Amino acid sequence: MFRRFSRYLSLPIVLLLLFSSRVVFRGRRVRIVVMDPRYFGHQCLEPEVFWDDVKSSEESGSRDIWLCCLGKRSTASNRHLWEVTKRRFPTVPSWIASALHFWRRRLRFTQIELLEASIYRLNFLTRRPTTLPASAVMSERRSEILSRLDNPERPYVVFTIREGDSSEDLRNRKVQEMIPAMIELTRRGFNVVRLTSRSKDLISDQSRNLLDWQVQQNGVSGDELVLISGASFVVSTLTGGDCLALAYRKPVLYLDSLRFYLMFLGTELATFQVARFMDGASGATLTLADLLSRNLGWFGDQRELTGAGVNVVKSTPAEIREYVVEYLQMLRAGLSPEQESGQDRWRELLLSKHGKEIEAKNGEVRATLLPSSLKGFVPTT
Repeated sequence: MFRRFSRYLSLPIVLLLLFSSRVVFRGRRVRIVVMDPRYFGHQCLEPEVFWDDVKSSEESGSRDIWLCCLGKRSTASNRHLWEVTKRRFPTVPSWIASALHFWRRRLRFTQIELLEASIYRLNFLTRRPTTLPASAVMSERRSEILSRLDNPERPYVVFTIREGDSSEDLRNRKVQEMIPAMIELTRRGFNVVRLTSRSKDLISDQSRNLLDWQVQQNGVSGDELVLISGASFVVSTLTGGDCLALAYRKPVLYLDSLRFYLMFLGTELATFQVARFMDGASGATLTLADLLSRNLGWFGDQRELTGAGVNVVKSTPAEIREYVVEYLQMLRAGLSPEQESGQDRWRELLLSKHGKEIEAKNGEVRATLLPSSLKGFVPTT
């Protein structure tokens, strides 16, 4: 009852906004992009997509007014990042956006438009600078954190691992499964930082080139930005920290990826190692064409695989190490012509089945599949 009453109280304010927009911004549309602060990944990438929309609008000659709604600070996954974003962009309070949303269906106004934010339209990432901060204060803080390592001057790689039961979601892993890959990177001249907010799943290895950094336990708000912004690259299981890496224009390797629906297909900064799919009845390895023929190329819930009689093989720690080494070599040497041809094949195959959905959600496909993932998954002819 109170909620309905408060909505009716907001009517005079909405009418005033509509009148003002017609008088002050005559002939110009006001676009308000509504963001979702509850998820860290959304907090990282939605402002970047918003700013690209603003700049693209300006470059096209449009005189539209662009504003954003960050949602309530109290609901933000990361309040520090919420405050950083609020300082950088023109915003409207969430209660105004809610009032406009409620009355838009009843008053049917068009001069103020509410738009849903996106984290997937990322074709612009490598041609526009990040909107996120980089400062001397952040550099000093980074040096302070890394001073706990034996060789703090080394380049470093960040691992962001989603925790939980991997049988429910393959994005969930134990940090110990990453240790062989981490140790291999230290042998190749890197430090490694495992970055998380808080965890009981600790790194047991005592190497002085590994740092287990829990922001809520060891650090202060903003350490996520400090560490990600200085990393050489990031290894992730799609957990939120990877989105911060993309927002900072850092390359990311995604391990045991299952769902093209959740992949950041629109940016060349993203490389996906694809999990192995097996037919539950015959045990045969399934190709991308097999998945597409079973309508499993564009799904959001891992349980859909089980329902379709498909099993997923989780990569072993030794395999993860090899994937990370392969990715490091790919970053340094690039792809061979044969490997580039393989990238074209999987993109064409996926687009032949889900081109409309991908174009609407991601734009042009620019992401890469790790070359070893193509073997047996995408036919060579």
